[in-house]
Amino acid sequence: MEKKKNQTKNTADSAWEMFEKTGNVSYYLLYKRLNGED
Repeated sequence: MEKKKNQTKNTADSAWEMFEKTGNVSYYLLYKRLNGED
C-alpha cells in the first residue's frame, strides 16, 4: 500500500509541475484530486 501511496504522490507532483509550466487548470484539478483535496 505504501508503494501505491508513494506512486500517487509522485504523480501528483508531476501534475503540479505541469500546471506550473503550462498554467493549464486541468493539471491543477488533477493534482488536487490525486492529493485527495476535493
